[in-house]
Amino acid sequence: MGIFTKKKQSGLSSRYNKEVHIKQITINSHRDFTVLRHNLLDGNIMICNLKPLVQIAKKDRTNQDLHNSLQKIKHYCIQNGAMVSKLEESLLLITPNSDFLINSV
Repeated sequence: MGIFTKKKQSGLSSRYNKEVHIKQITINSHRDFTVLRHNLLDGNIMICNLKPLVQIAKKDRTNQDLHNSLQKIKHYCIQNGAMVSKLEESLLLITPNSDFLINSV
């Protein structure tokens, strides 16, 4: 290998030197989005349970917290090329970046 030759990177495996994990998180408040964001930045695929926020929104008859939470997820995904898929009514699957794609069957 010459002094000015760059070694080629070959796909996903060479870009990540660590394992990718699938983790589950329950979003109870806005503080949990910090944990979610850090896990996504680490390259982990996240399963988010929004059921507590949905229950609070129904109980308080205000959807503002739920709306703000979903907007935070949407904003992160737009910034980083992440994808979101709804698994159940209050369960989301979020990929960390555009290297991971979600295909619906």
